[in-house]
Amino acid sequence: MVQTRTRAEAAAWLARLRSDERTANDEAGFRAWLAESEAHRQAFDALNTVWEAAGALPRQPRRQPARADRRLVLASGLAAACGLGSVGVWKAAFAGTYATDIGEQRRVALDDGSLIILDTDSKVRVDFEGSRRRVELIRGRAHFEVARDAARPFTVEAAGRRVVALGTAFAVTRAEAKVCVIVTKGEVAVFDPRTSAKQLALPGERVTLGEAAPQVDKPNLARVTAWQQGRAVFDNDTVAAAVAEMNRYSRRPIVIVGDEAAAMQVSGVYSTGDTEAFASSLATLLPLDVDLGADQVTITARNNS
Repeated sequence: MVQTRTRAEAAAWLARLRSDERTANDEAGFRAWLAESEAHRQAFDALNTVWEAAGALPRQPRRQPARADRRLVLASGLAAACGLGSVGVWKAAFAGTYATDIGEQRRVALDDGSLIILDTDSKVRVDFEGSRRRVELIRGRAHFEVARDAARPFTVEAAGRRVVALGTAFAVTRAEAKVCVIVTKGEVAVFDPRTSAKQLALPGERVTLGEAAPQVDKPNLARVTAWQQGRAVFDNDTVAAAVAEMNRYSRRPIVIVGDEAAAMQVSGVYSTGDTEAFASSLATLLPLDVDLGADQVTITARNNS
């Protein structure tokens, strides 16, 4: 009976932390609950094993009805996966490695109340020990919503660079040797030990670290964070650039034949992973022919002669 109650409490805490209405009191209460007993930690950690074993469970819909209580929706889902009745892509993490496949996105709930949103084909390693909160971005892209804890700075490392935050929200992209940091809330400090470069990033700013000095600009945040809602937004982008972004989410790639087709420009909002709809839209908007093959989608400039 005690074990069942503990598992129910663990599921409820995870649902509460993942709610849009999460508060600082929720985070403090959760840490206090964890500290009460080793059984609490074990029950919370056990959710990971359940979800790994039930990887085929359906995801929650992207959008719940406007009046739905998200805590109730998540709690009922979590209860199912624990044998009390939960589903979900929500994960509880103390330490370990978390990854997504091509076309997959995942939310990882950390035991301090922070949240990681992993984009397609991405991988992180979480290391929370003592006064340290450290995450390594091994590949891909991840968004971090950091629970404030002045005694334990939150650090993200990627390709030898280091991003430090206390309580904020930001995304980090690793593309080979280049690292990009976009801040949506709070402030972060970006360090490049290889060049001794230091850069403070404020809300709305993007810091790009390559071989040269850090580059800072202010992108359209709605556009560059659209992937977190499963969307890709293009604004007079070349077809080549748009196709490269869409191909990150699909095992059925779009192949462009010819420089003329690649250089055309496209604008619009598309669902990531829906290769066929994107390609069909291009054929409607632009003078392009599209061949929807079984293994790939081919785009060529239309011959109007």
